[in-house]
Amino acid sequence: MARTVRGITAGLIAAIASLAGTAGSSAQGPLTWSGFCALDAAQPKPCSVSDTVAADGQHDLRFSFGSIAVSFFGRNAGAWWSGELNGRPAMGYERNRGHTVLSATDLQTTFEWCDKLSADRTC
Repeated sequence: MARTVRGITAGLIAAIASLAGTAGSSAQGPLTWSGFCALDAAQPKPCSVSDTVAADGQHDLRFSFGSIAVSFFGRNAGAWWSGELNGRPAMGYERNRGHTVLSATDLQTTFEWCDKLSADRTC
């Protein structure tokens, strides 16, 4: 009898581990919304934002405004972000909810996005 119980227990553990592995390996579909984007301190323009979050917490953010496309791939730890801006190492921070500033670590490229503009038409 002990042999049967061990076999059932081992089978249950394997089934649960299999389900957990499947659930943990899939990414959500992209979440999209509209906002405002500014590249290299230009005046913010309306943009579309797409964010796909992988199971490991990595964000794949895509911004599109006019003929400009910007991508950020990385993760956040609280208000701080690290990853790649258009394929180059970058860091950033959320100034407040819905307003994030990113910069390539070589400081050659800056990017800012926000949900809404302030009265002076900045993020």
